[in-house]
Formats: sequence, C-alpha cells, structure tokens
Amino acid sequence: MTNKYPPPIISTQPGSWANSTVIERWPKIARRVIEENQFSSRINEQLEVLQADIPHKPIRQLMDQDAPDQKTWKAYIKPHLGKNWLVVPWFFAEMYFYRRVMEAVDYFNLKQDPFSFQKEQGLEKSREDIAVLADFLAEKEKITGKGDKILGDAFYFSLWGNQDDLSLWPADSKKDSRQHPRKNLREHLLANDIKQVLNVFSGRDPAPRRVDVMLDNAGFELVSDLALVDILLSRQLAERVILHVKAHPTYVSDVIEDDLAQTIKFLSESGEGPTAQFGKRIGAYVQEGRIEARAHFFWNCPQALWDLPDELRDDLKDSSLLISKGDANYRRILGDREWDFTTPFHKAVDYLPVPLAALRTSKAELVVGMTLDQIQFVFNQDPKWLVNGKWGVIQYAPAANKSEVNGTR
Repeated sequence: MTNKYPPPIISTQPGSWANSTVIERWPKIARRVIEENQFSSRINEQLEVLQADIPHKPIRQLMDQDAPDQKTWKAYIKPHLGKNWLVVPWFFAEMYFYRRVMEAVDYFNLKQDPFSFQKEQGLEKSREDIAVLADFLAEKEKITGKGDKILGDAFYFSLWGNQDDLSLWPADSKKDSRQHPRKNLREHLLANDIKQVLNVFSGRDPAPRRVDVMLDNAGFELVSDLALVDILLSRQLAERVILHVKAHPTYVSDVIEDDLAQTIKFLSESGEGPTAQFGKRIGAYVQEGRIEARAHFFWNCPQALWDLPDELRDDLKDSSLLISKGDANYRRILGDREWDFTTPFHKAVDYLPVPLAALRTSKAELVVGMTLDQIQFVFNQDPKWLVNGKWGVIQYAPAANKSEVNGTR
C-alpha cells in the first residue's frame, strides 16, 4: 500500500520541527528521566549513552532480548541499521527513541514508569481546569434529552485537552499552549467536521453499540477524554467505549493502563464534589464493563495506521466510530508523510473498516484537509501554527468499502 503515499518526513532539514525535536528535545527528555527518578547508576549510565547517541551514532538493534516486543522491533529496525537518527523517517526515530528509553530503564522487568513524576505533576497542575470540566458535566446532567450541543461541547473539550503535552511542555514549565480564552477556541479550528461526527449518534435507535478511542496524553487531556466518554455513556449515546492505551510508556505522557486507574482514583478522591462524582461515575462504568482499556504493542510501533495488524482491523469492524486523539495518532493516521496540505482528509484516510474522527492540535509539520486560502490566512496569523499546539482540527472520514479495506482498489 505504501507506493500510493508521499515520502516519509525525515529530520535532516535544519530549522525544521523534526530536526529540532531530534537534536534538542530528545536528549533533554533523556536527561529529565535521570533527574526525576532514582534509578541505579547502571540505568543512568545507559540513559547517558542514549543521550550521547543522538543524533549521529548509528541506529542499532535493541538489547533487552527478553522484551515481549523484541521480535517485531528487530524487523522494524532492520531497514535502518547503521544509519544516524536524522536520515531515517522521523516517526520511526521517535518511536525508536522512546523504545530505547524502555530498554535503558529495563522497563519490562522493573515495570517502573520513567515518566511517572511528570504525569503526576501534570495532573496536580490541572486541578482548577478539572474542576471547571466537572462543573460542566454536573450542569449537563440536569438537562434531559440526548442533545447534540452537549455532545458537541464534549468533543470540543476533548479536542482542546490535547494542548496538554508533557513531551513539549513539562509539568514545571512556565510555557503553556493554552493562551486563548475558550470563547475564541473555535476561531482556531482549521477544519471542523463536527456535524459529520455528531451524525454518527443522531437518530440512532438503538444507540451505537461501541465507540473506540485512541488515547493520547495522560493528565488533563485524559480527563477531558473521560468527560466525552461520560457524556456518551450517561446519555445512552453508546453502549460501551473501548480505550486504546499504549503497551508501555512513550511520548512522556501517553496513557498506559495504570494511568487510567490512577486518574480515576485522583478524581474520585478529590475534595471537590462534582470532580469526585465524575470520577466515581467513570469508575462505575469500568466496573460494569462499559469502559474497557486495551493495550496493544501496535500503538507503540513505528508503523502507519494502514498497517494495522489483522486482529486489530477485524476487531474495529465492530465499532461505530474510532476517535483518534492527538498529534502522534494523527501522524500515524497519515503515515507521517509529506502530504499536500490540501489533500482531502477522507481521501488520505480511505483504508479503515470503521468511521474515523480525528481530534488534534497541531504539533508537527503535517496536516491535510485545508484550502489554499486557509493556509495563507493561518501563516499570516501565526508563523508557528503547525507546531505550537494552538490550532486544531476535527476531521471525519467514513469507513472504507470492503474492497478498499481488503486492499483491492
């Protein structure tokens, strides 16, 4: 399938976001892992080696031979062996970097999340925002009926929650991407297919049996995603929700199964009435089986979404909607390739057996579904619009027909 797609983004261009990510951000993240944990001297030495390897030391095979994903990563790495970090596809390099962090900290034996400090601080820092969101949910509980506006608001909350990204803005950073009042956020939507998304739920009797969510960041973003799930379930807009989490820590703040449990505990034990009620509702949904977290190593791998393994593809056929959260998932959807920005989203995403809604704030130099006028306008407004997380999209693609899903185009 790859011959129909543009070439992958690489990191060789000085001044590009991909280049600065490799050269500047990743070594800093490796250093923070050392500073924020109490690992053994051996582990710290391995993290320092990783830090020094970027960007010019050659890509090598992984050394944690007993890791459950070792065999698949051996195949992913093989085409890039001996190359430096800048000349390989950026998405591969990024996934490889975080997988090398797991190797360095012996994650699959010790099971210690090297990013747990950042995640905890990110949640604590968001208490005020969480309280506002919980108050919103408490108010909406009083309103009867399904209500497209309420669901639409929940989708917007989930979208803009994606501005919280600890790989870009550490919990102790003074920088914050959320610099726009909420009333102005819709002006920062570059594409808005919310009507098509809401049509999935409108006039359906019975309600969609299942909705799937590809989760992104822990912290406030996960809370905002759970608010959307709360609306879907409490208003019988879906029977159950499957939350796709990462199989191991990655991108600093991406959600693993433990993060979901910790977040529910954090909410439920909050001193704020609406916040605690929100957490207890989510906890009850989990107990009832209406919310289920599923981890799969595919979500940690460097492959595009069109390379979904058969078991995931077949399973998604049972879903009424797949919601993709965040920038990394958006990059996976598009294969992290050099798309023309004017390519229609539904034409770029014509391979899934399930309708897709992508909720993303832009933190990488790729996007589709825009007009030339939009591109000119946003460049004039904000030269860094592609990478600063201040501009978002809600984009929708219908399910592919059977011949497209099976690759017979």
